[in-house]
Amino acid sequence: MKIKLEFMLPDVESAELAGDQMLLARVDDKYIHFLAKPDVDLGDLQPATALEKSNVIHEGERGLLIGAGLGFLAGVYVLTVPKWLTYSPVWFTDSPWYVIVLATTIFGAVSVAIGAAMLGVNLFNTDLAKYRTALQQGGVLMIVAVPFYRVSEIRKIMIRSRLQT
Repeated sequence: MKIKLEFMLPDVESAELAGDQMLLARVDDKYIHFLAKPDVDLGDLQPATALEKSNVIHEGERGLLIGAGLGFLAGVYVLTVPKWLTYSPVWFTDSPWYVIVLATTIFGAVSVAIGAAMLGVNLFNTDLAKYRTALQQGGVLMIVAVPFYRVSEIRKIMIRSRLQT
């Protein structure tokens, strides 16, 4: 499992130096990403992916939980309301109660998670909100994904290089 480390750098030149430091520390370049405001030219630096700069993951997780709850309630509704009072699909009438609740819970979780993740694409990542003002002032955020056992090593490299703000 990889841990994502975030380092705020004052400008693109510092970001290039920090990227070189990460490459010298043998961090693969596909795990080093940079985020800046849209009008900043990052040059050869690899820009952050849509997953890193948006709220897709957080909204998808939230949608999964909300959808599972709503699906569970829908299953309970189908089981408790008399069949003559509401219209239920045919497969509900012959299935055991646990199949009905499981099916509605899974369907609700998946459908709401997909919808919420699609909405999260347009939202700025809430984990990166603390860097918003620095990014607006021309700073560059470096996101490095490294294994857990290398976290302290990478932090020490960044402290020694004194590039981060």
